[in-house]
Amino acid sequence: MDKQTIRAFEKMQKREHLLRVLRDQMGLSRITREAFREESTKVIERYQLSDDEQRAYDRYAAIQQQRKRK
Repeated sequence: MDKQTIRAFEKMQKREHLLRVLRDQMGLSRITREAFREESTKVIERYQLSDDEQRAYDRYAAIQQQRKRK
């Protein structure tokens, strides 16, 4: 994997972790639904993949699909 792909995976993992934490907090009534929406929007915007990272991830996913088919 190249640096762009690794960075893309790290961003996606961090984003999913933070969203999971927010969902758990909302489920335990520690934050309101409105606060959840605001915070999740911030997380998604902050950890959005750049065009280069998205291309690298798509290329990696395509390679993995080809390997599974063989």
